[in-house]
Amino acid sequence: VPSPTEIVVTSENFKTVLHWQYPPVSETPHFIVEIKPYNLGYYKNVSTCVNTSAHFCDLSREICDPYLSHWLRVKAVVGSQQSEYVEANEFILQRHGKIGPPKLNLSGHGDKIMVDIYHLI
Repeated sequence: VPSPTEIVVTSENFKTVLHWQYPPVSETPHFIVEIKPYNLGYYKNVSTCVNTSAHFCDLSREICDPYLSHWLRVKAVVGSQQSEYVEANEFILQRHGKIGPPKLNLSGHGDKIMVDIYHLI
C-alpha cells in the first residue's frame, strides 16, 4: 500500500490543517492521523481523523500552545493493508502559523468615517 505524499501543515488565524495527497487505488483509502506534542513525548491518535477518507485533518483543537513543537504523521489503510507512516516537518504555531488581516467595514456618517473591525476567531 503506498504511503501518503506531499504532507503539509497550513495554519491561518489559528485554523491549523494537515493536508496530504494519495494516488488513486481500487478501494477507498482511509487515513489515520497521529500527533506528538513535545510535552507528551509520544504519538497519539487525532480522534477526529481516525479512518477518515478525507485528505486533510483539522488540528485546530489539538494545537493550542503557540510555542510548543508538534510532530504529525499520517498513514493509509486500504482494505486490510496499511502503509508506513509519513511524518510532516516539525510544526510550531507561533513560528509557522499566519495571521491574516482583520475583516473591516467602512461607512460614512456625515463628516465621520466609521471603521468596524471584526474579530475572526
